[in-house]
Amino acid sequence: MKKISDATGSSATEPRSKSRMRLALGAAVVFALGAAFLGTVLVPGLTSDSVADARDWSNKELRIGTIQEFENLNPLIANMVVTRYLLGAVDRSEVTILDANNSYQPQAAERIPSIENGDVVRFTESGVEKMKVTWRILKEAQWGDGKPLTGKDYKFAWTVGGSNNVSVPSKDPYSDIEKFEVDAADPKVFTLTYKRARWDYFKILFPALPEHLEAAVFKKFGNQTEGYDRNSNYTKDPANPGLYSGPYRVAAIKLGSHVELVKNEKWWGTTKPSIEKVLLRLIPSSSTLESNLVSGNIDYIMNVGLSLEEALAFDERVKANKLPFTVNFMDSLVYEHIDVNLENPQLADVRVRQALLHAIDREGLTQALFKGKQKVAKHFIHPIDPWFTDDPKVVSSYDYSPRRARNLLKEAGFVPGPNGVLAKDGKPLKITFQTTSGNKVRESVQVFIKNQLSQVGVDIEIKNQPAKVFFGDVTSKRKFDGFAMFAWV
Repeated sequence: MKKISDATGSSATEPRSKSRMRLALGAAVVFALGAAFLGTVLVPGLTSDSVADARDWSNKELRIGTIQEFENLNPLIANMVVTRYLLGAVDRSEVTILDANNSYQPQAAERIPSIENGDVVRFTESGVEKMKVTWRILKEAQWGDGKPLTGKDYKFAWTVGGSNNVSVPSKDPYSDIEKFEVDAADPKVFTLTYKRARWDYFKILFPALPEHLEAAVFKKFGNQTEGYDRNSNYTKDPANPGLYSGPYRVAAIKLGSHVELVKNEKWWGTTKPSIEKVLLRLIPSSSTLESNLVSGNIDYIMNVGLSLEEALAFDERVKANKLPFTVNFMDSLVYEHIDVNLENPQLADVRVRQALLHAIDREGLTQALFKGKQKVAKHFIHPIDPWFTDDPKVVSSYDYSPRRARNLLKEAGFVPGPNGVLAKDGKPLKITFQTTSGNKVRESVQVFIKNQLSQVGVDIEIKNQPAKVFFGDVTSKRKFDGFAMFAWV
């Protein structure tokens, strides 16, 4: 049976939750560049003499290619899409999951708590409306070493995530909980008391951590900044079966090369995995990634693979050379954006930020780089989302207008310097622009924006890092003082 080779064109190399902005970046403003990078699906041709027919399509091994390496397999710390991709195979401890119809379903939990089934109780204390939510974990749910998955594992994760020494993407899911109680008679049952009543309690609970393996590590290193991050079993002993609760577990990791997944013998789900082994191969160059797909060295490209621009070019080669692939384009729930550090005094002025948006021809950008297949984002809600609106009474728009940009910068006190760069109080308007190195699309976008902003007197310095450094160090620790460009899902 032929397999589908998916080379999704989104550049979603990043966090899946917008909450990270609040923690890691503090005050920030979003420069949305495109509502979505359109996903690209590559399907092997059906002709008998196709490249795909020369491959071994048995269920012994599936080889997946990616251009980026994961940062930390600990589900509380994991932030990159490539890491979440891996965790999708090895972790099933999240109590609920969003299905294909955008509806939340129970995963590790027996059911979703509600007022109707008695698992949600709202009450008022000192004039504040609060909420108690009781979760019941499936009796059969267990870790890969056979130890049961219980409320103690979630309570331990709550303790770890709430520590100021652990670099979780957002503290909100932990700090919003006032009290965490595990049923003494049945540890599969636990109750959370939220500081305030909230409607989204069923979709914000964090994954569990195996207390029986990780508690000793946290006790020893938890008082050190990132001490637990560096010394947890997910870092020191990632092949330990007890770390995983999904249909697969990590069998081996070779940094800079690959991650090997094998079937989890203790998997408790009703559907058993059919593929014996999954190999996630790191191929940092997208052109080499494409070559490996065509030659049959890999079977599949994950969504951190070919960019839209590269998929468009590949589509042209497929048609011109009659290659055994079909390229389909579809919307994805990803948008590329720029976070702005508002602790930078120059960028703290809202007029400067407005001017920068007016100075960028985003429609021209999508035409020049993406043949118009990218939509310009009005905000962070995707057009296919039912909550989307572009009503001018609700949403402010910043159309391309260099004249308006110059006027706003003038109002903000910037005047032309001797080299054409605007300056205020003798300090030039120079902004450092950072993103993931090696991503051709992002680098092209940077050059486009740099040229546009130079026309209104803004000097842009491009300073990129590998994705693992960019997400594991630069953004998570606020080590950028100007722009940080990446995608949200």
